[in-house]
Amino acid sequence: MQDLKIVKPTLNDVEGIFRLVEHFAKKGDILMRSRENITERIREFFCAKDGDSVVGIASLRLFFPYLAEVRTLAIDENYQGMSLGKRLVEACIDEARSLGVKDVFALTFKKEFFIKLGFRLIDKKQLPSKKIWEDCINCPLFPNCKEEAVLLSLK
Repeated sequence: MQDLKIVKPTLNDVEGIFRLVEHFAKKGDILMRSRENITERIREFFCAKDGDSVVGIASLRLFFPYLAEVRTLAIDENYQGMSLGKRLVEACIDEARSLGVKDVFALTFKKEFFIKLGFRLIDKKQLPSKKIWEDCINCPLFPNCKEEAVLLSLK
């Protein structure tokens, strides 16, 4: 393992991002995203890289007004326990702050991870309906989702 770094990806990283998404989507941990979707939203992503290999991902999706979501968080099993998830979420939060975002949310099966980072539990009904109709509607768990909503205020 070389120096693990958190970076903004390039189009050359799409395949590595897709491999992680595909792997964790098959396990039911995150929603599947196509290569096309990843390419179109490449600027939303952060990658943890070991040399040229993508070993972790997270993305920051903006919503109106002043709201963003941390999503598509996944770390290669060989790299878990190295604080990469924390570093990726912190990169998303730093970018949200720099953009003037006031609140960051996530839908997660691992609420404890987010609570350690300062997030608090909220009711999913507080989330924008756009989130539900663009993403959740395509989830195999919809409408019986067991994910929990968490929110971090940046104000």
